[in-house]
Amino acid sequence: MKMRYFIFSLVCSMVVMTAMDSCGKKSTATDAPQGDSIDSVAAAPKGVEIAYDTTDATAFGLRGLVKQVITTHYEATSNGSSLVCGKRVEGYNDSIITFNEHGLVTVDAYANPYTYDENDKFIKGRAKNTEMKRDDNGHIISYIHQDKTEQGHWNSYSYVFEYDELNRMKEYTYTGWEEIFGHKFIYGNDDDLWPVKEEMEGQACADLFQSEILYRYLKFDDEGNWIEREVWQVDKQGVDDGSDAPEMESSNAYYIEKRQITYY
Repeated sequence: MKMRYFIFSLVCSMVVMTAMDSCGKKSTATDAPQGDSIDSVAAAPKGVEIAYDTTDATAFGLRGLVKQVITTHYEATSNGSSLVCGKRVEGYNDSIITFNEHGLVTVDAYANPYTYDENDKFIKGRAKNTEMKRDDNGHIISYIHQDKTEQGHWNSYSYVFEYDELNRMKEYTYTGWEEIFGHKFIYGNDDDLWPVKEEMEGQACADLFQSEILYRYLKFDDEGNWIEREVWQVDKQGVDDGSDAPEMESSNAYYIEKRQITYY
């Protein structure tokens, strides 16, 4: 059985970034942006200040006054030490993250919506019963969706987030109906907001899942946000048979992700 979902990690004035180059092109830059490594159009109004809190943007691995991030996912094949980009992943829509003019996330990397009042107080998520909590540093630490079906049953799921000392997302846990998935992020340099590795372990009913994902960054924009990366993924799947070490089948998957980022 193939993994039923893809594990894509995280996705900062008016600037619109166009990052949809042709699939096979690759920049030699792997760390800091070099200005002419991408195509960009800058139209930032001078003298305009925005009261933008970057806490949420940083949590989702972004720099700057981000308004919107659109991520498109492509299938890829391995060509030794690099990947060759193919067609868009079938049945998988573009991922979208959005922030309001004050920097508060309005749609997060996991498609959770956030609605605020005129004072930026959270009032609604996917349903009126959705609860969202932040810690003393302003980080979102939980998003709990609760709603009743037409039959009167509760339909609920939750995300719980943890951060490191540099305000980067360290791990999160998704819990749904008879399923739970834990994700951990490993970073390279101390000032990097993007992970170089992601580890996932979870269970849905009796099915067990494990993934190890390596990220290789190919292009960055002028704000220092990545706009193209390779995804090298190893998936393992098995069935909980009650033993300490159930048998797991392994498979490899490769993707290329490209982002368009719009700034305030």
